[in-house]
Amino acid sequence: MCLGIPAKVIELSSPERGKVEIMGVRREANFSLVEDVKVGDWVILHVGFAISKLDEGEAEETLKLIQEIENAGKS
Repeated sequence: MCLGIPAKVIELSSPERGKVEIMGVRREANFSLVEDVKVGDWVILHVGFAISKLDEGEAEETLKLIQEIENAGKS
C-alpha cells in the first residue's frame, strides 16, 4: 500500500531539496515535482518526494485522522 502524508516544509537547501516535519519527525524531502515550494507550505510527501501542495486545514484534518487510526490500533 502506498501512502502520501501531509508534511510542513521547514527548510529549503535549494529550490528542489529541503526538510519537512511530519507529526514531530523531520525528514529530507525532494520538491522537484512541485512548483514554487516555500518554507511554511504544506505538501503531500510520498517516499521522500513532495507530490502536491495542500492547505493547512486539509493537512491538519488528515493528520488528525491518521492519529485517530493509530490510537484505535492501540486499544
